[in-house]
Amino acid sequence: MTSDAIVRDPVTNTDGDEPFSWTTPSPWVRSLLVRNLPLRRLLPDTEPSYVSSLLYTMGVLTLASLLVVVVSGVVLAVGGVQWWHTSTLGASVNSVHFWGVQAFFLFMAVHALASFFTMAWRGGRGFTWVTGVLAFLLSVVTAFTGFLMLTNWDSQYVAQQAKDAFNAMGIGAVWNVMDVGQQFTLHVVVTSGLLGFIVLIHLAQIRRRGVAPPPGAEYLEV
Repeated sequence: MTSDAIVRDPVTNTDGDEPFSWTTPSPWVRSLLVRNLPLRRLLPDTEPSYVSSLLYTMGVLTLASLLVVVVSGVVLAVGGVQWWHTSTLGASVNSVHFWGVQAFFLFMAVHALASFFTMAWRGGRGFTWVTGVLAFLLSVVTAFTGFLMLTNWDSQYVAQQAKDAFNAMGIGAVWNVMDVGQQFTLHVVVTSGLLGFIVLIHLAQIRRRGVAPPPGAEYLEV
């Protein structure tokens, strides 16, 4: 005679099978998190041996570069649209922001190529790959709006070259690349906010599914 004991999560007191309820949503939300993002995966104490490879550090370096870009970008945004042209501190922060973006794209490109050639979408990680691609595309758009709001000769040249293309696509009346204020809002609020949201989903998927092992080394996965 056997009995199926219900195993409940000690933190949320849920077993992962709570039904959805409009009146008591909290148990349903907790059970959803228990199923998809358990604490043992969010805060793991062991990692597979293959993550010590240099290629597997590219994702972390990309995230570290993004944090540098975000912090320096917040400082630049607080100072205003043009203060880095007249302030020594502003010029220094602007340089940190610029080179942080270069490092971000470098590490992200290597990370994307390594993930592609190692088929990192294996093992049910297709959505992780999709969010990574979306993050790359949003990064390109975010960098474009950043170039448009530099308020120097480079940004004017980029805006003038892009203006005709946007008008030809029929979106020039909505997205005016010659409007610095609009580009400031798009860069600081819209595109950066969407990029941060996609990156958070990407990280959550990595913690949920784990780091993809090299082809043929699936037995090493923890």
